[in-house]
Amino acid sequence: MELTKRVLDNTLVVDITGELDTQTAGSAMDALQEHVDTNPENFLINLAGVDFVSSSGLRVILRTAKQVRANGGNMKVCGARGMVKEVLEISGFHRLLDMYDEEAQALAAF
Repeated sequence: MELTKRVLDNTLVVDITGELDTQTAGSAMDALQEHVDTNPENFLINLAGVDFVSSSGLRVILRTAKQVRANGGNMKVCGARGMVKEVLEISGFHRLLDMYDEEAQALAAF
């Protein structure tokens, strides 16, 4: 699992690649927390490079969203494909988070 950070306009974009599972959830949470601590107004997690997500990975996404909102920011998720998208939908994340298929759609929605 790898996280990379980009800033586009007024939005902090974090691209996650690889697997977001029990083995990587701790380091993912630590890395995302560092970004959350900068208090971005707009925070976008791009999951286009994620090929597997477990319940631990879902927890990382949900905790990050709660922290961003607690800091007064907005968070969206984009790029989930295949099984990752299916897991997010079955878990009800599409009701809890603003989710978009494409990064451009998510950026335009801020």
